[in-house]
Amino acid sequence: MKNFKLVLKAFMVFALLIPFQSCEDEEKNRLDEFQLGGFVRFETPFPTVVNIASLAEAANITITNVLEAPDGNVASYSIEVSAVVAGEEYGPVPFGETVTSFPANLTITMSDLASALGFDIADVGFADTFSFTGTAVNNNGIVYSSDPLTYDSDTKVAAGGNSSGDLLSEAGYRNAFAFSFAIPCPPNNNPINGDWIIAMTDLFGDGWDGAFVTVEIDGAMTDYTVADGDFANHTINVPAGTGVLRISYTSGSWEEEHVYTITNPDGVEFGPFGPEPGTCPEYTSP
Repeated sequence: MKNFKLVLKAFMVFALLIPFQSCEDEEKNRLDEFQLGGFVRFETPFPTVVNIASLAEAANITITNVLEAPDGNVASYSIEVSAVVAGEEYGPVPFGETVTSFPANLTITMSDLASALGFDIADVGFADTFSFTGTAVNNNGIVYSSDPLTYDSDTKVAAGGNSSGDLLSEAGYRNAFAFSFAIPCPPNNNPINGDWIIAMTDLFGDGWDGAFVTVEIDGAMTDYTVADGDFANHTINVPAGTGVLRISYTSGSWEEEHVYTITNPDGVEFGPFGPEPGTCPEYTSP
């Protein structure tokens, strides 16, 4: 009887070890094999604005950069472009040739943009914007684009594209999947020094709903808005010796409520701009 009990105990221990060992091996194999993604970046940061002194210079706009694939595994890369020119939307349409080797030179000219999108270069003006999306395919056939990967921690479900949101949103990565440039408002190259006043009104009385005016003084930009209520008065000091003063408007919601004026240090008032203000206020250079 003792021998039978010992044999039975040994059998039970052996039986318990079998599923435990099987489970352990399964856990070890649950992790996917690490693979490199397909990332394309610029050698230097892509310019977000292209300054021109006059609209006559728009036809000569040229942007050059170098495309890099730091992981060395991108099989192809292509670009689409869209634009807003003179208030009209164009695209998206394919732009340029498909890149199959890296590094690769990228040249964007206004002439090429007009040809691809079908607008007249003569219509290009201040505040027009040009937006690009890139798509890369790595050597395993996986597609990477401007569509970021998302993850719902509640449902444990991943969705969206294959590109990390950090790679797309942080400027330091210089991603070539979502990039754009704008032609900013014309500068005042000889501004009167002293206090400029921007008087803002919201006709409904609940603030500017995300809209704001940007004042640039020699490259330093500050945004001004109506945070709440129906009025805000902003005084901007332009120091003596300032070379460039640039004022622009960015729209929000309920644009029919937004009105503002600009008064220079000599007391000359420009405007009113709005309701539904344009991007570039037409104030006369003193």
